[in-house]
Amino acid sequence: MTDVRYTDVQHIDLPFGPPAGGWTDESALAAVAGALGLSVGDEILDGGSPARVYRAGTASGEALVVKVLVAGDGVVDGHDLTSFRHKLRQIELIRAGAPRLAAHYLPIVHALDGDTWSACTTPYYASEDLAAPLRGPSDGAETFFRRYTAVVRALVLDGYAVHAVPAPAGHLAAITVGRFLRRLPVLRGALPAELLDADRFVVNGVPCDAPRLVLDRLTARHSDRLARMAPVRLMLPAHGDANTRNLLLRELPGTDAEFRIIDPRGATDPWDPVYDLAKTLFSLSVWDPGLRLGFSVRRSGRGEYEVGFRQQVFPGYRAAIHRFLPFLRATDGLAELFEDDPHWLERLLLLHDLHVLAEAPCRLSDPKPKPDVRGANSTPTELALGHYLLGALLINDLDVQLGRPGELDADRHLALVADHLPGG
Repeated sequence: MTDVRYTDVQHIDLPFGPPAGGWTDESALAAVAGALGLSVGDEILDGGSPARVYRAGTASGEALVVKVLVAGDGVVDGHDLTSFRHKLRQIELIRAGAPRLAAHYLPIVHALDGDTWSACTTPYYASEDLAAPLRGPSDGAETFFRRYTAVVRALVLDGYAVHAVPAPAGHLAAITVGRFLRRLPVLRGALPAELLDADRFVVNGVPCDAPRLVLDRLTARHSDRLARMAPVRLMLPAHGDANTRNLLLRELPGTDAEFRIIDPRGATDPWDPVYDLAKTLFSLSVWDPGLRLGFSVRRSGRGEYEVGFRQQVFPGYRAAIHRFLPFLRATDGLAELFEDDPHWLERLLLLHDLHVLAEAPCRLSDPKPKPDVRGANSTPTELALGHYLLGALLINDLDVQLGRPGELDADRHLALVADHLPGG
């Protein structure tokens, strides 16, 4: 890997207070540009949070990316200003505890805090996201997994695994199952009332119980099995939001692809690495296709919905989804790390499904334009509805499988979103 030193962050104080009427995205960006002497260029719309991200340049010609977040109403945890500010604290914790992983983090150059906003800059890193090879003319799976092997070794083995503490009882139910239930009120008023108030509805011809009821059952009827799936230990918080767009790669002549990591969750307490592995799988199955292709949702009757993507899913994504768990099972070091945590891949499926559900309210707190590959914009409500319906389909199937003896059929479960969606 090319040696890149972590730049010490410059904390910049503004010599003036808020403008009349309070801070907006535009006024905060202007304040940052003025304080740092930046010329601001095009907005980068690839992100998944409400933060605004722009190309920028210094007077000396240095290319930067500036990211600004202004506090707003209805923003879910993880998208809020506190989480944004804690990202720097998390990176500092990683620097101190996991220097081999920290070398892969894109440095923060400047940090600025207003009363209701924060901003940071990083060097501009010419690159592509982790999933880019999967969108090519061939399926690209070999390239994807070769690159992802290096990412997993750094993120999990050089990051998470350097420190561990026993997981508290009830962690899985409180943190991951409870996360969607805590966010559920955000959906009220945006999604059809019949999806939030009714106990049952139909998705792609499959009768589904409302997710709130399924999650209640998971923590009650299947509590023993949920307890077996829970992590044995929590580890150093190496990231917490490892979607494919937060993992940036570029090819260098004569070398393997190098990569940089951006935008950790802002978590400073011990965390479950399986959460991040599931987040990457979720990127391939629903999140990234949803943002790039848009969702197609049709209401065919009262409480009956057909959901898919506006276009056929990239073949590479489908291939990678089905190979994902076998790849993890065969990756050197992971089997040893989870040797006394035998149900970690079952937990990954549960976390994947919970990521899909929990993303629905997240989409409502990100108002930025989301054009698909044909240029058609997806509204926050459309994206929230697509995630909610697919999350309901998945969590119902998982609930049924948990009620049966034996191992979960991961391939059949993931086929619900990889193979059997209407679209195109």
